[in-house]
Amino acid sequence: MAKKKKKLIKYNQTIRKIFGGEGFDEGITRVPLDNLIEMAMILSLKEQHLTKADLVRAFRRLWSNGDTADRALITEYLKSLDTTFKADKTVTSNEARLEKIDEILAQIEHTPGEEVAIKEQFEEVKLKKITPQRIARALMRLRNAQKRGTLEERFDGAFDDDGNFVFFHSFAFEIFEEQFHKILQLSCRPFEDEEILKLSEDALGRKLEKCKEEAIQKKREEIGHFLEIASKPNRYLDKEKIIHALKRIPEQCDFAFVPVPEEYLREILLEMFKISDIEFLSDALRLFEKKEKILFGNPEWKVSYRLMLEVEKRWIYQAVWENEPLPIDEDFETRRVEVEAQFDAELTALKDALLHEAEGLEMRAEEIETIIAHAVIDAIAQKEILEIPYKTLKTINRHFARQIEGLKLKKQREELLARTIRDFKNLFPLAREMDRKLIFHLGPTNSGKTYAAMQKLKEADTGYYLAPLRLLALEGYETLKNAGLQASLVTGEEQLIDEEAAHISSTIEMANFQVDVDVCVIDEVQMIADPDRGWAWANAIIGIPAHTVIMTGSEDALEAVQELADWLDEELEVVRFERKAPLILNHHPTSLKKLEPSTAIVAFSRRDVLALKEQLSGRYDVSVVYGNLSPEVRREEARRFREGESQILVATDAIAMGLNLPIQTILFARDSKFDGQSRRLLTPSEIRQIAGRAGRYGLHEEGYVGALTGPVLNTVTELIDEPSPPIHGPYRVMANFEHIDLIAKIVETESLSEILGFFVKHMQFDGPFVAANIENMLEIAKMVDLYNLDLKTKYHLACAPLSIGSPYLESVFHRYLIALERQEPIPFQLPDQLPPVAQTSDMLFEAEEMVKEVSLYLWLSYRFPESFVDTENALRAREILNAFIERSLRKGVFARACKRCGKPLPPNFRFGICQECFRGGRQIRRYAKK
Repeated sequence: MAKKKKKLIKYNQTIRKIFGGEGFDEGITRVPLDNLIEMAMILSLKEQHLTKADLVRAFRRLWSNGDTADRALITEYLKSLDTTFKADKTVTSNEARLEKIDEILAQIEHTPGEEVAIKEQFEEVKLKKITPQRIARALMRLRNAQKRGTLEERFDGAFDDDGNFVFFHSFAFEIFEEQFHKILQLSCRPFEDEEILKLSEDALGRKLEKCKEEAIQKKREEIGHFLEIASKPNRYLDKEKIIHALKRIPEQCDFAFVPVPEEYLREILLEMFKISDIEFLSDALRLFEKKEKILFGNPEWKVSYRLMLEVEKRWIYQAVWENEPLPIDEDFETRRVEVEAQFDAELTALKDALLHEAEGLEMRAEEIETIIAHAVIDAIAQKEILEIPYKTLKTINRHFARQIEGLKLKKQREELLARTIRDFKNLFPLAREMDRKLIFHLGPTNSGKTYAAMQKLKEADTGYYLAPLRLLALEGYETLKNAGLQASLVTGEEQLIDEEAAHISSTIEMANFQVDVDVCVIDEVQMIADPDRGWAWANAIIGIPAHTVIMTGSEDALEAVQELADWLDEELEVVRFERKAPLILNHHPTSLKKLEPSTAIVAFSRRDVLALKEQLSGRYDVSVVYGNLSPEVRREEARRFREGESQILVATDAIAMGLNLPIQTILFARDSKFDGQSRRLLTPSEIRQIAGRAGRYGLHEEGYVGALTGPVLNTVTELIDEPSPPIHGPYRVMANFEHIDLIAKIVETESLSEILGFFVKHMQFDGPFVAANIENMLEIAKMVDLYNLDLKTKYHLACAPLSIGSPYLESVFHRYLIALERQEPIPFQLPDQLPPVAQTSDMLFEAEEMVKEVSLYLWLSYRFPESFVDTENALRAREILNAFIERSLRKGVFARACKRCGKPLPPNFRFGICQECFRGGRQIRRYAKK
């Protein structure tokens, strides 16, 4: 088949050369009659003695049949003539066109008049586009048009392009004892195009007659319904105006929206509302009102402007005729709010832009507001439009740039001075004096890399364990103690100091860079890539004063560790570890009704964890772990699972780091998480880190990984073996107080937020480093700058573990700041009487927030012991709250509460309010509309 197709293509190409680029059907008409007869004899055609037209048709049929033998003979014969049959440029192609049309029409029944019309239609059509199908369609349209013309004459109307029959009819109107007639334009669609050919003229006429009658009757009913409405008392129009308006209705009138004369509308709107002007458009009205606006809340900066409201005429017509109130005032108010909000946003954006230009300069916000107001007031007075014209915007920016030029020069000198503090590693002189050796224990979870590092730490005379979490620091402390070593624990809110201890277990942010040790273990070093906390790992790797620094982490951190080692010019040894227990991927999703003991289900939000706990509580004893819980509660929940008091663990990805649990099976509830900015798919590294917790070595010979649903299982299967991209610089580093103090002297300010902003924006370092992301610290710095405190106090306060975004904790923090400013002791109140268990998820959340308050108080007590004097009560409060949370997690149902009435909501309820409150709100809205 393929060979035949190639031959046919070759013959077509040869024919086009012979016929000067045209196809066979066009070129055969130029072959002389003698040659056609001769070729017919060669091919044994019976038409060899007919006319040229007959022979042309015969050869066209023969060629279109596609027989390769026939095409070969025809092609060879035409080539043997040793000539080409190009189209004669001096003769138009009209003859060939007419000949082809005659040939096609000979096979179709038609009238002489139709033949003339067809030839006129195809007069400019290319020859190859003249086909039997096109001519048949043209004949059909022609005959349809003829029938339509007959019907148009007979029924006094016309068909439009869409097939609708348009006609006029006179209707009688009677209202308020007044009678008159109006001729209106109607339309109906009596039949489809294909019906015209099928039906006789009489049948078409009957359908058209019926269609007209139905359209007339429908319009008559519309008029009757409208007149019934129009005859009722009307607040807008008297009888005389109603009759006058009806006599002026257009021929095409929708009686649902009968036009009201412009002069009547103008009179109605100007009398009833505070409208200053009206502009009439084709389908709408533009209404204008005079308004006033105060800029930046200053009564001295008042502007007048015209507010425009555009409304559809149809809506106003309907309201006028139906005697409904016109909510023009309400719409103007809505429009005013929108326009002024947009204008305020423009003002704010301009102010912010100028403040950004003046960042770090000695210029107050009030000065910038004055510059903007004076320019904007004049611009609005000229155009009466509440907006900042582009020309005015450019003028303000240009003048402001000139005004701050001198201040910027000063700022640039300050930045140049700040850039002299570039070599970050020299901020840690003790580490630089030591001949350090770096070791990287590289491997997946459950490979024994941390265990091996801790063994080295136990063997050392002095040592440091730096953990990513307080819970891990506590485990490290207990590991050292259980090995018979004297050890201290140092975290932000808890310090257990043994003066004789040579080993310290600490959270990484609390690392001490002033005490040298033999061995330091830095756990989970891949956290160096974390945008918020990564600086702590970078600082530790660069500055921890230990002869041997052992780092543990995953494969993706290798290039980062190697890059830092090269930059520090320190020896690096890489020790690889393999997973001890194999990890097996499930092939099918797992039902919540068929869970095996030692199973952990991982969700990625507190809400999902509590919802799953509620679904499972009837069938299993369940432990719960999520980030908002205190370390003590997380540890207790982990203990219950570890010791078999609960069979199932429901957790967030908090279990991915630091909890050594006897998990045999990990099940993913979701394959996405909210990372603080957006919801995204889990990364391969995150999936492996979580999945790796299954199959704890020594407890289970193998681990299993699966999911609760098919789509989530597909994601896990697809990504779990996908390699993670290596971590690269630049790495975030954090300034210490000495650094902050130096910047304060350079920029000559005691404002911590200005100093930190200066650090983030301007500090440059040698090596692969940038300033850390300290958004949370900056927000706290803005709070502490409101109080009269020294810079060192402000710095320590800005490092506090305060959750920005929690109104409760922010109010507590402000109370602490007031007391610090007054130099008053700060007591800690024990919580009020708590119920046995939390009755709702919100009640549980409140307890969790109170535990965070305790952590904040204890953290501050180690920095400001003379002010935070009530640590005993704080510790007691932590015990009470943790016990309450633990009881609630074991026994509570955690139904969410209705945001309006506070009643518990059903499990997995989609909305934030209950049905009763929703229905009540809907009734209020319905009543308001009435």
